[in-house]
Amino acid sequence: MSIILPDLSTVISSIITLGANGGEQLFLPKIHTALYQMKQHNRVLAGLWFSITGSVCYSRDIENILRDLASQGVVKIEAGSVVVKNIGFLRKRLRSMLPVRQYRKLLKTSRKFYAHLGA
Repeated sequence: MSIILPDLSTVISSIITLGANGGEQLFLPKIHTALYQMKQHNRVLAGLWFSITGSVCYSRDIENILRDLASQGVVKIEAGSVVVKNIGFLRKRLRSMLPVRQYRKLLKTSRKFYAHLGA
């Protein structure tokens, strides 16, 4: 039996929101760096591509997903940071659309992400 992984947008949205309390302010370059470092150890991030210049890494996928979350009112992008705002409705939607096992795995990954950021 094979497990179908959620799409990259769902994965990144889950990582940004599930482990958040709301109100966190995340510096954009740190988001990119943390997810880049986590990619090596987490297969759900396997489809994420990065451009690396010196010590700076960037992913257009992450930027697009953050813009989508901003258009939904989940985050607010301001002055090089992302403020996590309205996470309740997205958590509820993710809980209803993902199998319990995947939801828990993404929740655990999200908590690791926030621990990695020191948020």
